[in-house]
Amino acid sequence: MKLIERTLVNLADSTSQNLLGHISLYEKSNGNLYYVYFIEAKYYAAKEVDPKTNNIIREEGSDNDYHYSVDILFNDKARQLGCPECLVLTL
Repeated sequence: MKLIERTLVNLADSTSQNLLGHISLYEKSNGNLYYVYFIEAKYYAAKEVDPKTNNIIREEGSDNDYHYSVDILFNDKARQLGCPECLVLTL
């Protein structure tokens, strides 16, 4: 797998006001995209996506106590902060 990019994500809400996460995007040798989600530098979930059809091929997740709404926060483009340099300093 080849790392394509990392994106810092603001996951803060009313109960966790300083919660950050990030998404690491990889390209697999078969051409599929592999998204890996982290909350506060801990593995949260991953999914493999066919870039041609944008179909999810498989998903997996960790056992954790986060509410399902964190998935919505990861997918909210307005919360994606970019800034790979900030990611290194944060983690």
